[in-house]
Amino acid sequence: MALDKFPVTKIPQNQLASLVQQFDVRMQHASKTTRHVYRKALDQLLAFTKSSTFKFMPKDFGEFRLWLFNDRKLSKNTVNVYLTASRRFCEFLIELGILKKNPAWSVHGSAQEFKSLKVKLTEVAAAISSIDTTTVLGKRDFAFLSTILESGAKISELINADIGDLKRYGRQAKLRVKGEGARGEFELVSISPSVSSAIFNYLESRSPVTTGEPLFSAVRAGRASNVRLSFRGARAAMHRHLNFGGERKVRLDSLRTYCAIRLMSRGKSSDEVRSIMRFKSDMPFRKIMHNTKSIAGTKA
Repeated sequence: MALDKFPVTKIPQNQLASLVQQFDVRMQHASKTTRHVYRKALDQLLAFTKSSTFKFMPKDFGEFRLWLFNDRKLSKNTVNVYLTASRRFCEFLIELGILKKNPAWSVHGSAQEFKSLKVKLTEVAAAISSIDTTTVLGKRDFAFLSTILESGAKISELINADIGDLKRYGRQAKLRVKGEGARGEFELVSISPSVSSAIFNYLESRSPVTTGEPLFSAVRAGRASNVRLSFRGARAAMHRHLNFGGERKVRLDSLRTYCAIRLMSRGKSSDEVRSIMRFKSDMPFRKIMHNTKSIAGTKA
């Protein structure tokens, strides 16, 4: 459809803000991280519509994209995510009958930027293995980081998991996690014997515990609490154990990349890695392949 023939829609600012709130409620089954990013994206969209004659046409979203780059100085990756959120929001407006077509679909993002990781796999594995597990905090950090490195579980999945979601099968365990998306279907993450032992060792230090308590909890004054571990707490754990100085820091969202590269270094095929780590799209795997040679090192 030609741009000049695309349906024009004007939505008052107060109504648009209300629709954004309704969309956030619709996204309640998505992960906390996804909801947070989408809220930030749509807050930017609301800010942009205040200072323009926004008519929900493709050219408006094209201008929104340029505004994010030039005025907000956002990275290509962030702009791409914000455009994805905008497309999802427009689909929501179509469901409500407010829009007839999705004006954001024709506005493409930029080529994905991949930052090269500075720390080798062997260094990450050694740093996690050397965590002092004589304290409750050390036991928790070791179990939490080992679960990501070995199984590829997502940070959000571990933070949201309860003790009852973990089931022992002999020396191994499986963790029941809630998948992303509106349907929120549950998936099983296989936990190796060594990591299972680390998790149960950590849980024993919290004894007694109940199935409804968080699997990974905050540690206060050297003792485990009933408060769920937060993303901030997880980032603090990364900083304590995986900060190699200067730019050689391991980001919280990079540890799964190390897991995939570890699996590949142990002979797993790309299809096996995709299956084990439950990748739903090709982009995460492209990021991993970008970093394979630079950080693989020797097998770990």
